[in-house]
Amino acid sequence: MEYVTKGLQPEDALRYFEEISAIPRGSGNEGAVARYICEVAEKAGLEATRDEANNVIVKKPASAGCENAAPVMLQGHMDMVCVKLPDCDHDFEKDPLKLKVENGWLKAEGTTLGADNGSACAQMLALMTRNDYRHPPLEFVFTSMEEIGLLGAKALDPSLISARRMLNMDSGASEEYQTVVSCAGGMVYDFKRTPSWEVAVGDALRLKISGLQGGHSAITIGEGRGNGLKLMARILRAVSDKMPVQISHFEGGMKMNAIVSSAVAVITLPQGKGEEAAAIAKEAAAQISEELRVSDPGFAFSCEKIELPTKALKAEESAALVNFLFLLPDGMRCMSREIEGLVQCSSNIGILKMSDEEIYLCDCIRTAEPSQGEELGREFELLADLFGFSAVRTGGFSGWKYDPNSKLRAVGMALFEKMFGRKMEIQATHGGLECGEFIGKIPDMDIMTVAPTCTGAHTTEEAMNITSFAKVMDYLVALLGELCEG
Repeated sequence: MEYVTKGLQPEDALRYFEEISAIPRGSGNEGAVARYICEVAEKAGLEATRDEANNVIVKKPASAGCENAAPVMLQGHMDMVCVKLPDCDHDFEKDPLKLKVENGWLKAEGTTLGADNGSACAQMLALMTRNDYRHPPLEFVFTSMEEIGLLGAKALDPSLISARRMLNMDSGASEEYQTVVSCAGGMVYDFKRTPSWEVAVGDALRLKISGLQGGHSAITIGEGRGNGLKLMARILRAVSDKMPVQISHFEGGMKMNAIVSSAVAVITLPQGKGEEAAAIAKEAAAQISEELRVSDPGFAFSCEKIELPTKALKAEESAALVNFLFLLPDGMRCMSREIEGLVQCSSNIGILKMSDEEIYLCDCIRTAEPSQGEELGREFELLADLFGFSAVRTGGFSGWKYDPNSKLRAVGMALFEKMFGRKMEIQATHGGLECGEFIGKIPDMDIMTVAPTCTGAHTTEEAMNITSFAKVMDYLVALLGELCEG
């Protein structure tokens, strides 16, 4: 193939980046790239293991003189987010990415670049096949389906890994001088209740909240943005304080990890009370609008009288739903005392759906401190029981708690400052990372992250800085040499 990065350094790692970019590798479609990695390993005379989830583990013996050093694991994920411009005819199932170099940045034409996390895969492939550097025994771990829930890391058999030192190289949105030291774990709760309906009577109103910013619950939960479901419950509580309210319909949200930006409720009221109820609702909404003037200046509320629906939840059922939602914890729980600006524990009510047979809510807890998450989960379960909802923990992901005594990070940060004349910046995320899954499986794993400068992850503006890519490659070679000493 013709390489657009020909003549640029590091030539081998950039060549591997281009070769994996020619292989479709959207999440869940990693079979071909997994085969390619195994083929590269085989040609290099290395042991490769591929599991049913298409994770690949390649083992490289230590260089001469480093046989007694503790092994090191290098890790990144193979899959990429597949996004393209509306007028781009690229087929992510079969077409190679069209790469280009612009002003020192590697990009793709009309699509995501896949540097998240092709950068790690390319650098690992180069380190697998180079034989001119000092290194301990190495274990290269290429995971699958990271972008759709860390599924490859969750499926990986930890008995295949002997290393207890790990370099995570995920470059989602990174700067070369940043190292991540913590990520949140999480648990997902499903709340359900079987509704009891009766014939609707009286007046009916349709209430709608819109214009909220929403956002990813891992990234923006600490900004105090309004949750449409919580705000609607507040408005309904204000009305129900003055008169009986019955719910005919109530819904909002689509994903457990997204802050709800809009919600709709249809309620019935005693005959002739529609106008009074609307006035109460609008007054409550006006208070909310003032409170959210900074975080959600686009908040909008509408309330209109509509034709009476055929049915409504019985009064006690309606009260149970509104009160449960009103009291269910949502948003930031507490901030970290160790890492400035980091949300340590939060929850997000992400979905409410109603059907003839079921009322369903979904909530996601995130925490870097497992005990806090468990306590919040106990609150959920107690509230659910009080209001007649079942509470089932349906899923979750492991967190990575900050370790102030990481030996690997101490060595890595000291070397970075020595090589590049600046200190690495410590970062932490309230989102989930594969690091959490690995520490969950192998609790004594010492982890450090490093990745080249990349921008625009998950968008068609995604780009990787080539100079940074080269610097990180040089750094990895030097660091592996340092790790031969201990």
